[in-house]
Amino acid sequence: MSKIEEALVAALAEIQHPPLDGQANYGRYATLAACLASARRTLPRHNLTVIQMAYTEPDRLVTRIIHSSGEWIEDGGVPLLCDNKANPQKMGSALTYSRRYGICSMLGLVGQDDDDAQFATPLAELPPSSIVPNHWGKEERVVMEVVPPPKIVADEIPFDKSDERRDWTSWVDQQIDGFQKHRHVGDHTKWSREVREERELLAIEEPETHDRLLEAYRERKFEFEKGGK
Repeated sequence: MSKIEEALVAALAEIQHPPLDGQANYGRYATLAACLASARRTLPRHNLTVIQMAYTEPDRLVTRIIHSSGEWIEDGGVPLLCDNKANPQKMGSALTYSRRYGICSMLGLVGQDDDDAQFATPLAELPPSSIVPNHWGKEERVVMEVVPPPKIVADEIPFDKSDERRDWTSWVDQQIDGFQKHRHVGDHTKWSREVREERELLAIEEPETHDRLLEAYRERKFEFEKGGK
């Protein structure tokens, strides 16, 4: 492994973080194209390339870095979270998501805004409150409340576990209704942090429903920015 190790050390010293060219309601992120562009600008100069492969049992996306000598290293795989693998659109979303994280992790790239570990920390371990700016630019303490996850439902009666799914439609309706209770943009931002995991899973399982939630979020945020309530 001496050849790939030497080449990889040199490549990682040169490689640049991708631009955060994507925008989601939880912040900016680097698209898959931006991540690949960063890799392809640097790796070939050191006789390296990167490939990604999908595996099953368990479902995962493996990222492998290969040297021209034939030496290679790979990660353990990023989980492919997709309940309906027969749906090409949902599987494509899961693959894209995993490919971004796989490339960034293997090459030490930063692919999204730094949130000071807020998103990665379990909600139960977060501080009970936080300081956020209110609508008038003043700071105030806001209690962090846990948002219930979507309910698990099924079409068959009696309940058939093989048919179960998340009731995203009802969950999104509840979140949109709750936007009107937000007092200022601080409340709005706090909600976005609390439901990050749900939002990312929703984007994979039901992209159209996710877009509806995102549009409502942006509309309410625009109201705060205009000075309304």
